[in-house]
Amino acid sequence: MTLNSCWNNPSESDLIIGNYYVGWNDLVANRAIVEKTEKDSPYSSGIISDYVFAVGHNSDFIIAKQHPYLNDLTVTKYFIIDIKKRESGMNNSVIGPLEKEEFDKKRIELNISELKFDQNYPENPN
Repeated sequence: MTLNSCWNNPSESDLIIGNYYVGWNDLVANRAIVEKTEKDSPYSSGIISDYVFAVGHNSDFIIAKQHPYLNDLTVTKYFIIDIKKRESGMNNSVIGPLEKEEFDKKRIELNISELKFDQNYPENPN
């Protein structure tokens, strides 16, 4: 008896900063924010699940917009990743999901209100 198997799981990613990437497997609808263990490593851990469609960053923070339900693109959630907290292993390094008003207040509080979404993807991946 012979068993043959073929696994075709293409993955792609776009660098955000450091070991942080916008990555997806198979479908762009799986686009999420991940942290790779090393720059060229195929291994990563998820930080913000799909579908991420906009990202911005500076050396301290990553901001992201997400459509958590692809069957309802009117719902948008916002996230802030505190890079320094994450790198020091703190549990509260990801703020969100937030509504737009909460997100705007938190950006002012963290002094990142000028941070722009400069990595943009189609809002509808289909």
